[in-house]
Amino acid sequence: CFHSGDAIGQAAGVSRAAFYSHFSGLDDLVGAMLSQMLDTAWARGTEFKDQGEPVHQRVRFGYGMLAAHIERHHSFLRGALDWKFSHRTYMILVDTMVELHEVALDRLGEDVPAPLRGRDTTARAIAGAALALANRWLLDTEQQAADGEALDATELLESLLRTAPPWYTGLAPQDPVPAAELMEACRAARSAESD
Repeated sequence: CFHSGDAIGQAAGVSRAAFYSHFSGLDDLVGAMLSQMLDTAWARGTEFKDQGEPVHQRVRFGYGMLAAHIERHHSFLRGALDWKFSHRTYMILVDTMVELHEVALDRLGEDVPAPLRGRDTTARAIAGAALALANRWLLDTEQQAADGEALDATELLESLLRTAPPWYTGLAPQDPVPAAELMEACRAARSAESD
């Protein structure tokens, strides 16, 4: 386990100066790694469904890709919950999610309730809820992963879709949530591309 940028730089074969020219420390490195993972998951989701699909469907697919990504990288993400990093790392992750949701909110336009349009707080609330649910799922499935059981993030995806605002996902509270089918499509989309 690495405890400093110096140790990571040494293991990676880069100088201390090179490491610190890119990252101010472990918080920045871990924040960048987590942000890149989630950014990639969401981007793949929106790109895959960005060919004439309704925006609500792209939002749902983005959530699906996020759940598939979390499922696939469970070990790394679950381990990251135990790392002793500052609040700054978490805020880097939140800010990445906020940016992704801001793009989706912008694309939804008039579907976003008027008092919530163009507000950073709307994207921040949606991102925070998704991260809280993802954290809970990672903790709840820790023993399954330790026992070598196959993980299935369909329940996580259903929670993400069920708790997101209906005007955001296009799913009314009484609508069935197509989590299982969406999860399969997202797994297929992930396997069609290399990490």
